[in-house]
This record gives sequence, structure tokens and C-alpha cells, in this order.
Amino acid sequence: MLQHPAITEVWERTEQGTTRPFRCGADDGHSYYVKSRGAGWRSLVCEWMTGRLSEKLLLPIAPFAQVQVAAGFETILALRGEHDLGAGLAFGSRIAPRTREFEPALLARCVPAFRRDLVAFDWWVRNADRTLGAISGNPNLLWNTETEAPVVIDHNMAFDRDFDATLFLQTHVFRADFETITGDMLLRADYEQRFNGLLTGFAAIWAQLPQNWLVDEDGQARLGPDEFLAVLKRVNEPGFWT
Repeated sequence: MLQHPAITEVWERTEQGTTRPFRCGADDGHSYYVKSRGAGWRSLVCEWMTGRLSEKLLLPIAPFAQVQVAAGFETILALRGEHDLGAGLAFGSRIAPRTREFEPALLARCVPAFRRDLVAFDWWVRNADRTLGAISGNPNLLWNTETEAPVVIDHNMAFDRDFDATLFLQTHVFRADFETITGDMLLRADYEQRFNGLLTGFAAIWAQLPQNWLVDEDGQARLGPDEFLAVLKRVNEPGFWT
């Protein structure tokens, strides 16, 4: 059964990122970056579905949860002209302690298996929002200074309806490792098997989504599972890796 930490404090709204999450404290003793209706309901679904799949692939994603926002917070914020944090369940990514921003110098410190797993996974879920050049970018990674390992964050842009494969292969932080996969028949077969194994749990993950993310106030569906499942089923198509 899913745990839904209750938000007890709303401190501020971040300036970084297009969704500008709220920094909040919860009754489980942790702090979260919280995204609600202001981020877009589809964005929350992408975060949850991709987050759960990445957990099952054993990627080092920052812990996350569906957090409960009381109506009182919505009311108080609305009086201040802020309407993006709604009452009900929201998406919360736990604020990772002892981390710093990821930079190009850290690329070589990421083990090859992680690099391959992440670029293959992002290709599978159509997440192009993990870029890094020689100087700057937006890799949506942190670096844990205690464990000396990467931390994966942010999947709100996954299942991209306008996914550009060429741009992905030019800008992804681990684009060089994608060539290693496509050039190795055994690696490709291994990922296909692993991704198909994750596909079997799709329905169970979808069933965990809150109704307020999927259905509007009039009972009309905002989103359905078919388009998300279609993206993932591409792994079984002949041209998946091209």
C-alpha cells in the first residue's frame, strides 16, 4: 500500500526548471520538491510512471512519493495570488541531502553500466530532457558527495509527444554510450528483455495514479494509459534502436 506523506509546511517556490516546484516539509520528517496542478496533470503522470519504472530498473533515482496537500494550503496560497499548488495528492521528489549539481567533469566518474542504463532508459521512455555539453546543459542529475555517485531526478518531460530522436542523440548527457549499445547485439537484446520485463508491471503502476491526476472535476478523463503504453511497446518494434 502506498504511503502518502502529508505536507506540513510550504516554504518557497523554486526558480529553477519550467515547473518551479514548491519546497515543502512533510510529516514523515523529509523535505520534498512538490509539483501539483501548476506543473500540468500529464507532467505528474510522467513523473510517477517513469519514476516507478526507473526504480524497477534499479536506477539511482531520488526517492519520491505522492504527497497529501491540505485544502488550507491551497486557500492561503490563493490569497497570495498563487494557484499552482492544489489540494489533494501531488507529486513529491524528496530533497536529496549531501548533493551538488552535476557537471561535465563528473561524466568519467559515472560507471559505464549506469551510463548505458540511463541513456537506454531515456530512449525507451522518450525523455530528451537530460542534456549536457562541454560547458553547460540540463542533465537532471545530481552528485551525491557522500557516496560519490549520481542521483537521477526529474522525468516530467518523459513520454514526449514531439520526441526528436536526432536531437536526443546529439544532446543526451550519455549519448556516446548509446552508440555502444546499438553496436552490440547482445547489449540490445539484454535491454529489450529487461524493458519487456518492466512492461508486465505497467498496469499495476498505472493503477497507483491518483484520480485527481486522471479525471477532471466534471468526471471527464484527462489522460488514459494507451499513449503511454504505446511508447513503451516500441521496444518490440524492428526499428526501436534506430
